[in-house]
Amino acid sequence: MSIRLEKANGLATIIFDNPHCMNVMGAAEIRSLNQLTELLAEDRSIRVVIIRAEGKVFGAGGDIASFKPGDPASPEAIREIGAELNQAILRLHKLPAIVIASVHGAVAGGSMGTMNAADLVVAAKGTRFNMAYAKIGASPDVGNTWFLPRLVGNRKALEWLLFSENFDADEALAFGLINLVVPPEQLKDVTEKLAMRLLRGPQETYARMKRLVYQSDATSLEQQVNDEIEAFASITMTPDFAEGVSAFLDKRTAHFGCKLN
Repeated sequence: MSIRLEKANGLATIIFDNPHCMNVMGAAEIRSLNQLTELLAEDRSIRVVIIRAEGKVFGAGGDIASFKPGDPASPEAIREIGAELNQAILRLHKLPAIVIASVHGAVAGGSMGTMNAADLVVAAKGTRFNMAYAKIGASPDVGNTWFLPRLVGNRKALEWLLFSENFDADEALAFGLINLVVPPEQLKDVTEKLAMRLLRGPQETYARMKRLVYQSDATSLEQQVNDEIEAFASITMTPDFAEGVSAFLDKRTAHFGCKLN
């Protein structure tokens, strides 16, 4: 399979495994990703998700060779497969679990959208990023025009989209597109250590933090502070909150174990 899912002890890993084709996303890959994200959305035991890829690159975006410019059937075909890709990206972004993208080599076009749907991004030093759409005269998809302005601002988003030039991991880090840059040989280890740290944390608290942060773009300050208090009030009834307060007062490390609701 060109995309596979591995699950163990609360950790799920989505692996793009089509290195001979630079992990491009064709119709088959999109349908597979849609199915895998549906499984993740239904599995409440999953607390952390890693997205990574085999081979020399994380992903080269869509399968350009499959496009049929000028074909009267092309617009409807794009709408149909695009709807499946949209479902997959929305599910990834809305998961209560924390999603970490672990990227290397190159990330281009639609693969940027997959990366941007994650909550945290770790990149190998030397990774090259490119929006790429303008190079083939295409309009962006996979949520890129929604994620990019929120992550780096309108001006930088437009610069990357309009000129479609390569930029490196250091620039991506400087503008807030990614969280960490690590030596390539440490990428897997650093990503897994982050995942393990999150798995040991207060899961319901993490889920509420994620929800509050992402809703803030669409809510007023008044609504946001009220929602924060409601979340805090609910959290006080969880075993993790009791353990956290007890550990703080006892000056010891907290041992959380509450699962996602």
